Amino acid sequence: MVRQDTCGRGAGLMVETKRRTPEISLREIFLRAAEGLPDAARRDYRGAVVAEALGYLQEGFGAHYASGAASDDAILVGDHAYALAVETIARLDEPRFVGVASRMIRDGAGEISRGSVVSISLWTPHLAQLLGIISGEGEERSKERIKDAIVEVTDGAQ
Repeated sequence: MVRQDTCGRGAGLMVETKRRTPEISLREIFLRAAEGLPDAARRDYRGAVVAEALGYLQEGFGAHYASGAASDDAILVGDHAYALAVETIARLDEPRFVGVASRMIRDGAGEISRGSVVSISLWTPHLAQLLGIISGEGEERSKERIKDAIVEVTDGAQ
């Protein structure tokens, strides 16, 4: 529920909003999947950096798309979160990470513009691509790790 301002007159209006992005934390999923990597890849600092950027990315989506029309404040919060995501991932100086993050934003925004919600399954291949850059494993193995992490994080949240 979100309280909408009525220009200072009255108590305001309560409207129900629909979450349009996964409720499960992309950051937690990625960290959990990275924990399962072989020793050298697991110690790679890039996993934590990517996870941090994913948290900001999800925060940006939440601010922009939590309800039908975002307020000016929500747009500023979302833009700030996106900027933090880009700044964080750019620290890695690796264009492949930026490319995958850009596709995540494009694909997620596309789903929402069609009136759909962004499911975790939409972003699973993107998460697998990010993990694959770090691990050097193939995308299929990385996708298995991501799917396993989704189950673990989901089960842990219940």
